Amino acid sequence: MRIVLGLVLLLAALVTPAVAQELFKWTDEKGVVHYTADPWSIPPPFRPADLPPQRPARPAVPAPPTALAKAATVVQFTPGQPIVVSAHVNGVPMALLLDTGADRTLVSPAAAARAGYERTIVPGESSVRILGVTGSVVAPQVIVPVFDIAGARFGPLWVVVHDPGLRGIDGLLGRDILDAFTVTIDAAAGRATLTPR
Repeated sequence: MRIVLGLVLLLAALVTPAVAQELFKWTDEKGVVHYTADPWSIPPPFRPADLPPQRPARPAVPAPPTALAKAATVVQFTPGQPIVVSAHVNGVPMALLLDTGADRTLVSPAAAARAGYERTIVPGESSVRILGVTGSVVAPQVIVPVFDIAGARFGPLWVVVHDPGLRGIDGLLGRDILDAFTVTIDAAAGRATLTPR
């Protein structure tokens, strides 16, 4: 279970909003040092080089889930192994790692392509900064009209597109969706229960 907890904590650090947890420092032409959490408030000549020229559209707050199941959904897993939840993105089945520490739901580019997004992903058009132990990267995000999981339907919903490097897993199921459920994990029994709130 320590390995799984470590993996969850590492992945939680990877998926964060573009500017929510990063502080930017810049010095103006008079030598005055400024700090901000909003890099687009920095005058263009002083902005970070990898910042998109325009502020990306702010992700919409996910619509409340509809068609909630009357009963809880139980996911069986092998104790000490990741908890993988089945989901459907635009009707396409996906296996997502349940990550209570991740702010946002993330799918790999291959999974996004299976759901029909290979031609609509434009880095910089609408993206987020992902921070991790190896550095940071700017990843695109797409709007998913229909996201089904555990008897609930979400959408439209912003989903980050980035490869989390998890073999056989299509992405991460973050708190933007998990907050609609009470998640109970019984590690000894190898059972995770998602109960609609």
